[in-house]
Amino acid sequence: MEQGPDISRRRLAIAAMGSALTGIAVPTATPAAATRRAATHVPADDKLSIIELMARYAWAYDTSDVAGFTQTFTADGIIEIFGNVLVRGWHDVPAFLATAYEMRKGNGWQHLTDHHVFEEYDGKRCTVYSYYLMPEGDPSGSNVHLRAMGYYVSRCVKIGNDWLFSKRSVFRWNGKKPWAEQPSG
Repeated sequence: MEQGPDISRRRLAIAAMGSALTGIAVPTATPAAATRRAATHVPADDKLSIIELMARYAWAYDTSDVAGFTQTFTADGIIEIFGNVLVRGWHDVPAFLATAYEMRKGNGWQHLTDHHVFEEYDGKRCTVYSYYLMPEGDPSGSNVHLRAMGYYVSRCVKIGNDWLFSKRSVFRWNGKKPWAEQPSG
């Protein structure tokens, strides 16, 4: 069986450096890099507070802690899942968590959130895009599978010293950056 050429990042980098030294023009591997936007600067204290907000949300959701879950949202906070608004304010939280509990059928869920991208930060508001995975395991812990994966779009607001969700939207993974400008047409 014939193998193709050995192409590695190292070999590509060496080839590009050699071409640059000889004056040969080499096209960039990522033309989009020239149009890349600068990262939004968010102070570390605010980033950590928002990430902790996400952790408190996950722990409360996965343990059916109505009070803890409610405390992660503004009084009129919204939860939207796959385009459907399921919570519109604190009064909807108990029914939402009760339904989620029933869906588990005795199994445990863990909402794992990571790879946060912070956008539209102004000191009082911030939009955060995050991956999520939701493993589900039976009560014995011996049968675990991935129940869901996707991403959150979290609209966060700072009230006093606390960051809260004003809206949290859940989307199925589609392989696209939701904050990137999409080409028209």
